[in-house]
Amino acid sequence: MTGEKGVGKTTLLKKVVDAMGTHCYGVISERNEKGYAVTDVKTGETRILCSTDPIGIKVRGYYFDLHALSFIEESLRRGGDLLVYDEIGWLETQTDFHILPYLKDKALLIVRKELVDEFSKAFAPLIFEVTEENRDKLLDRIVAELSYIIP
Repeated sequence: MTGEKGVGKTTLLKKVVDAMGTHCYGVISERNEKGYAVTDVKTGETRILCSTDPIGIKVRGYYFDLHALSFIEESLRRGGDLLVYDEIGWLETQTDFHILPYLKDKALLIVRKELVDEFSKAFAPLIFEVTEENRDKLLDRIVAELSYIIP
C-alpha cells in the first residue's frame, strides 16, 4: 500500500489486520506528539520508535530508539500467515536496519510513495494506492486478494 501522507494508510492497514485476525504479525506505526510509536500486532505491545528528542540514531528529522528497532525485529520473527509492516521509509532503505530478510511472499506493507519504485524492484508486488476517494472501498478488495493466499 502506498499513498500521500495522512491519507489513511495506517487506518486501512489496521482494518485489514482486524479483518484477517490472528493470521497477522509485524508492526504498525502511529504518529504521536513528537514522532512515532510502533505496535506489535500480535502482542499489542507498543514502543516509542522515534522522536524529535535525541533518543538514539538520527535519520533525517527524527532520532530512532535502538531498543525499538530490536522490538521491531522481534515482532518480525514471531511468524504467522501474513506479515504487516508500517512503513517502509528512509530508515529501512538508507540505514543498516534491514527488513528484507524478514519479508515473505505473504506480506502487506505500507511503502512511502517516493520509495515504491526502488523497493518493488526486488519483488513483483500488487500495489494499492490509497487515496481519500478510495480508502473506504479498498478494505474489501485487499481482504479479498489476501483470502486467495491466506488459508
